[in-house]
Amino acid sequence: MAKSLAEVLRRNLREALRGRRLSDAADILSRLQKEDPLDRATRGLELEYYLETDRLTEAEALAEQLCHLFPESGRIFYLAGKAAYRAKRYPEAESRLRESQRLYPHPQTEYWLGRTLTQMGLFDDAEALLIAVEPENSWALLDLGWLYERRGDLEAALKAYETFLAAHPGHPWATEQRMRIRARRLEPEALIEEVDALEELGETLPGTLVPEYVQRLFETGQGPRAREEIVSRVESMEARVAVQIAWICYRAQAFDLAAMLFLRHVDSNLGNFKYLRALESAAAKCDKVAAVLQAYRRLLPVAPQLHGRIRILGIKKN
Repeated sequence: MAKSLAEVLRRNLREALRGRRLSDAADILSRLQKEDPLDRATRGLELEYYLETDRLTEAEALAEQLCHLFPESGRIFYLAGKAAYRAKRYPEAESRLRESQRLYPHPQTEYWLGRTLTQMGLFDDAEALLIAVEPENSWALLDLGWLYERRGDLEAALKAYETFLAAHPGHPWATEQRMRIRARRLEPEALIEEVDALEELGETLPGTLVPEYVQRLFETGQGPRAREEIVSRVESMEARVAVQIAWICYRAQAFDLAAMLFLRHVDSNLGNFKYLRALESAAAKCDKVAAVLQAYRRLLPVAPQLHGRIRILGIKKN
């Protein structure tokens, strides 16, 4: 009887996770953990729940444990690969996803492996995987668009986004990406002129175009104007846009702006070591190390790994 109840709970939990009914999922998982806590399917659903609720630290810890406990499970290695991907630990994600594919080949595993290889810069291998799964999974077109953009093939990137939008009209992110790619294909002066024309008409520049606009201002030697645009928009910027602009400022050696923007969004990038290194480097170049130390100390309760960075930064500061 207990086994039958556990099976019903697992089925209900899967349905709740698929429907994004996360509060229901939490209740069902709690009951399932009391009913059948050690079963492989139960542990896998626990990991899936952590991923769906963005509890990435817990997901990574559980993923490592489950890979050792259930080395024959393709499903466990698939979820563990997604956990590593979400934590931006791409080599580990690749290893886990390849093991999952060896144990139980599946198109969804190929899709995530393609995404992972894209992040690692292995574009040829990633492209082959994403093209292979695209007929069954049109979302792969979004990843192909990003891949082609990183490769510098803006025409192919635009085609991928437009093909996706033909199947999913009005999709917000794909629409933004298409708009941004079209802007990138313009000459710097042409984009600046278009933005000036919009402002003269009283139109608001779409947030997705702000990074491209700022980049072109820096490229054309209009640093002071770029600074004005950033400062005037900083309070209204979405986090994603602000981080993109932070990297643009960092590469343009506008370190005070880069440090300010990186610092505003450090809470959601604590696992991104490249981000933290850039923040610390920019801060050191504009006398903002004290502000970074203050932020790190504030975040210690949720990110104890910052102890080491605080110690090193403190030595450099003194």
